[in-house]
Amino acid sequence: MNEKTIEAKLKKAVEASGGLCWKLVCPGTTGVPDRICMMNNRAIFVEVKAPGEKPRPIQYRRIGQLQAQGFQTFVIDSIDDIQEVLDALSAA
Repeated sequence: MNEKTIEAKLKKAVEASGGLCWKLVCPGTTGVPDRICMMNNRAIFVEVKAPGEKPRPIQYRRIGQLQAQGFQTFVIDSIDDIQEVLDALSAA
């Protein structure tokens, strides 16, 4: 299982639940999470990794910046982790 496969399954699962799962690209700003998932007035940032891989230091920094602004962020490295994102999007 590679990162690209996990990312595609995340997108499919979020969209199947009625949400949006956009690729996040920020020219000039490195380390931003791969995806922003939106549903039910919630926006969650998701960094997708291959199984067992960890974010780079700049990615941890960006995640910290987002969390300091009150955003939920997830780092996922398996298909099973997708459910946690879906649960957070569905939370009231």
